[in-house]
Amino acid sequence: MAESYCQGCGARIQSTHPDQFGYVPEHLLGEDSLVCQRCFRIIHYGRHELGSVKPDAALQAIDYGLDWASGVVLVVDVLDFESGLPPEFIGLLRGRELLLAVNKIDLLPSQTPLEEVEVWVRRRLKALGLARVEVCLVSAVTGYGFPTLADLVQGMGGRVLLVGVTNVGKSSILERLLTMRIGGGKRKGIKPTVSPYPGTTVSVSQWHCPGVTFADSPGFVPQGRISDLVEAEQALQIIPHRSLSSHLYPVGVGDLVLIEGLCVVECLEAGEGGLLLGFTGSGVRWQKSTRRHLEKWLTKNPTFRNWDARTISLSAGEDLLISGLGWVSARKAKFRLKLHVPAGVKHFVRPNLVGRKK
Repeated sequence: MAESYCQGCGARIQSTHPDQFGYVPEHLLGEDSLVCQRCFRIIHYGRHELGSVKPDAALQAIDYGLDWASGVVLVVDVLDFESGLPPEFIGLLRGRELLLAVNKIDLLPSQTPLEEVEVWVRRRLKALGLARVEVCLVSAVTGYGFPTLADLVQGMGGRVLLVGVTNVGKSSILERLLTMRIGGGKRKGIKPTVSPYPGTTVSVSQWHCPGVTFADSPGFVPQGRISDLVEAEQALQIIPHRSLSSHLYPVGVGDLVLIEGLCVVECLEAGEGGLLLGFTGSGVRWQKSTRRHLEKWLTKNPTFRNWDARTISLSAGEDLLISGLGWVSARKAKFRLKLHVPAGVKHFVRPNLVGRKK
């Protein structure tokens, strides 16, 4: 009997191991366009069983997809931009025809000019050694940018692979493309499994459309992202999914700006009138405290026993991004800060994404 694959997550269909990916009860085998039991329960009940695909298995599937593809759409989350472009992942994509789809544009403040965001993205790509990559700003929720994305995809040959780190919205982008003319029009029935949980897509799943075959791939698992180090239910709170919120604090020596149990930014030095603006696009928020409460805030989350402390200089107009969480932006003055994060979590200093540019 020929092998078949789940149309939702790409797992190979099997009927012998309910505790493994791709399980379908034996009496359903032979039906067309099967989805596995795990996808069915995610779609209909929001139950995320069996956990995420393992990083090694995801990488193997991505390698297979890259060998197959004539063009690659790399999806990143605009609110966690640098975390979506880890060097080890970018190394896999060098030398390939590449289109960068910057997703979740709808989460930015409405007063943020998108032309300004595109300039910011291109400058960040240049700094990362990716100056010649085509860029398209999109929202899988509202459909913004999808006509342009579809036009660009049509020039990438007949086999187009969507890649990216976990939870940037690859499957959501594919689902919307499939409802457009390029995907054969409005589709009914089985779609890619879209889930807020990390690691839902298990292997490469293909979708044959007029003139093009799309393939979705498992998310690459980056190192050093907080949302990958917590339990799945807490990750749901941390992963960007709502409009960007901000909290502005006047900050002086000894003050803390923090997200409880996940990150503390301690002020060591501050210029006159200095402000820190904390941003998140998730269910957690920044708050202000003082150094004498530092230990209390670091012990709020039992998941993290070991913490790193890093001294960082932040100029006015720069962001300090904590990978997989959010960022603080310096306004009006220069700061010397001590960043407290769980051991191994990465940070980035960059020109500010939101607000007046230099």
